[in-house]
Order: sequence, then structure tokens, then C-alpha cells
Amino acid sequence: MSLLNRTLFLGFFLFMFAWGGQKNLKKDIRDELPKNFFQRWELNYGMANGQKVSDLPKSPSNDYKFNKDETYILYSINGGSIVGKWEYNGTENCIYTRRDDGQFNGKIIEMKVDSFILILYGEDITDTPFENLRFYYKPKSE
Repeated sequence: MSLLNRTLFLGFFLFMFAWGGQKNLKKDIRDELPKNFFQRWELNYGMANGQKVSDLPKSPSNDYKFNKDETYILYSINGGSIVGKWEYNGTENCIYTRRDDGQFNGKIIEMKVDSFILILYGEDITDTPFENLRFYYKPKSE
């Protein structure tokens, strides 16, 4: 094998190795979330300015169901629902939710195996009393 052929072969081999390695660097974001994230969650209680808010609507109103295709369903009291998208932010270690029109409407700031905390998020919330609300969710009991 000539020097030119060896150089070409080595260059091709290194290119293929580097290209394959780059593909493996892109992690599936779903691997960073607890496995049970992809289920239905019910609102447990809320907090506002350090005070527990207990008179919130009961399930099925305000239930969330997160899907692996990065969509969610938010259920309402009248049996209806809203479909939106969620996105994981690894830098902030949080999950943002967006309505179907693309506007942010929530941010999950803490995620555990058996609970998560959601705050309302977006330009409609800034400088309103809703800015201080925190909603605590737990897995929906079937």
C-alpha cells in the first residue's frame, strides 16, 4: 500500500470514528428525566408567599400528563384539555411548558421521583400576583 493510500485510508478511518463519536455525544433528553415523569400528575397543593393554598380545584382539573414525544396534556375541570409542548433545559435543570400557540406558560423548577414543583412562567405572569405561586404535583392515583 502506497503512502498516499495509507494516508487516505487513515484519514477516512479517523473521519468515520470522529463522526460516529459525535453522534453518540447527543444524549436523549428523556434519559435525564426520572422514568416516571411520563405519566399523569395531579395537583397536590399550592403555595403563595409561604402560605399553603388548599382551595385549588381538585383532580382532574389541572392534571398534567407528560408524553415522551415532548408534548403534554393539561386537563380542565369541564373534561376538556389543552395540548402543549415541554422542553428540558439541562443547563438550568428545569422543564419549560408552552401552550399550543408557542407561548411559555410554566416552568418545572424541581423534579423528584414522586413530585415536582411548577411555577407559572411567561410574559403574562411577570409583575402579577401569580408570580409567587408554586404548585406541588404528585403522581395521579388511579
